[in-house]
Amino acid sequence: MKKRLTAVLLCAAMVLGLTACSGKESSVETGSMEAQTAASAETGKETKDSLAGGEAKTPQDFKKFKIGVCEPQAIDEVVIRRDYYENYLAPRYNVEFVFSEQCKDTDDELTFIEGCADAGCDAIISYRSVDANQMAQVCEEYGMQYVINTARIPEVDGAFQGGYETFQGSFGADNEHVGQLFRDWLSSNASDDGSEGFIITSSLAFSGNIQHLETAIAALAALQSKYNLTFEDTVENLAKTSAPIEVANDKGINIYIYPGSPSGMEGWLEGVSAALQTGKYGVLIHSGQSYAQTAVVVDEVEKNFDKDIKVASIASMSESLINAFNTQDKFGNSSLNMAALKSTSLTSSMGFISIYNALTGYAALNDSSENEKRTLSFRMWSLDTLDQINTCANWDVKGGDKWIMDESMINQCLGIMNPDLAADDVQAVYNGMTYESTLERLGK
Repeated sequence: MKKRLTAVLLCAAMVLGLTACSGKESSVETGSMEAQTAASAETGKETKDSLAGGEAKTPQDFKKFKIGVCEPQAIDEVVIRRDYYENYLAPRYNVEFVFSEQCKDTDDELTFIEGCADAGCDAIISYRSVDANQMAQVCEEYGMQYVINTARIPEVDGAFQGGYETFQGSFGADNEHVGQLFRDWLSSNASDDGSEGFIITSSLAFSGNIQHLETAIAALAALQSKYNLTFEDTVENLAKTSAPIEVANDKGINIYIYPGSPSGMEGWLEGVSAALQTGKYGVLIHSGQSYAQTAVVVDEVEKNFDKDIKVASIASMSESLINAFNTQDKFGNSSLNMAALKSTSLTSSMGFISIYNALTGYAALNDSSENEKRTLSFRMWSLDTLDQINTCANWDVKGGDKWIMDESMINQCLGIMNPDLAADDVQAVYNGMTYESTLERLGK
């Protein structure tokens, strides 16, 4: 990447040099890093001047910022996010968004970032955290602010510790809290002796997905605590397995860890089906969003074995989730018993807020107490009733007017409107976003 950037600069320098020798003005727009950095510096000067006196400002007091959004997936959540950014946030905060196609690998993201630089973008919000250090370096060279959607994991330490002035940290779910949701659910819904048996689909925990790992660890730890089990290996090692394993324990309780994902992994669903068809398992816990793919299999096993299988999963609001809770099994229960729900607007707003505060002179709101950028986190909601799901179905809807993180909530997190705001105050806003408080604010 450094070689590609150097080549661009050399070519630009040659063009400018030839123009100077000929005595003519050049109409070539190079999109060079120098131009980007100069523009960024000018923006910073304007911002600094506009904040003199510590007075509250409005978005109209600033230039129209342009923000690139990098997406690695093509799923319902991405469609909703684009609507939220483009049609809700953009007109209210005087910004413009540039959206990527699906960025499947590092080259795709680098190409997108370079295109954003050429288009005059001021910042990048990336929902792809792979090679974050390289992306942070490139964004620094182009003078673009950069934030990523991930927990603080070793794989992104380079971005946090690289000393990049334009890196604004990360945002994502409070994964310890997610784990607690599953611990609480298992404590209340599993039998006293564990005779029903348990399958934990650990998803991409083996490849470093921190949310999948924390969920799998929490499920194993909850079972270990509830039944006073002794395992032959640590729960951390068990959760990170890359191959299906029966978890040996001193009580002989059936616990099966099944890694992988139905997306792009041939034979994954057949493996889940084969395990359930043994009749040894009555609880299915998904660390990722695989409940829709396994629904038919679960239904068939329930009918064949006359066994009520309880299912809990990570989920985002979608037609699949609504259908799962509105579909009853042969026992009269919803086909999904518990969803650890993440809100699209809640997640998406964190990336926007981090970038917007940096662009308007309040980058310190992205700092941690350790003098480096922090991870802004939100807490998922545990939903287990049809009424809760049907209520949430009216929020965060494409083309709708009830966003969980609406303008009133975002304004509480912006430095331009609250000059005395502190980083902990921003986190406190997200910590207070519960299902109950949202219901009171938005109604059904």
